[in-house]
Amino acid sequence: MYDVERFIQSFLADAGFPEALFGSVILSVCESVNNAISHGNGHDINKLVEIRIECDRRSISIEIEDEGVGFDVHEVPDPTETHNIKNERGRGIFIIKNLADNVTFENNGSLVKIKFELSREHQLLL
Repeated sequence: MYDVERFIQSFLADAGFPEALFGSVILSVCESVNNAISHGNGHDINKLVEIRIECDRRSISIEIEDEGVGFDVHEVPDPTETHNIKNERGRGIFIIKNLADNVTFENNGSLVKIKFELSREHQLLL
């Protein structure tokens, strides 16, 4: 996971993104990749996880896709409900949804699309 973190941090720095955004993007991507490896691919070393990044002046979009069968995001318990407080399942998705500006799940949940918008004063000069 350290390689993923370094890659994302390097990409953000090279592209000129504000450092204030680094933590949210890195945490969201690392959590998604961890979910893809663990839950999506079932720790199968023969299955890949792809990370695709696209950015423009106003936003960065990241896609994380695994080779698993997917899942129903609506079946993941809400970790903020009283009876789920001690349940470890669903916390990552909750965190990602609260850090990113937009999160969607496609291909039966095996593709996660995460988008971060830049404020007007932080827009890039690409």
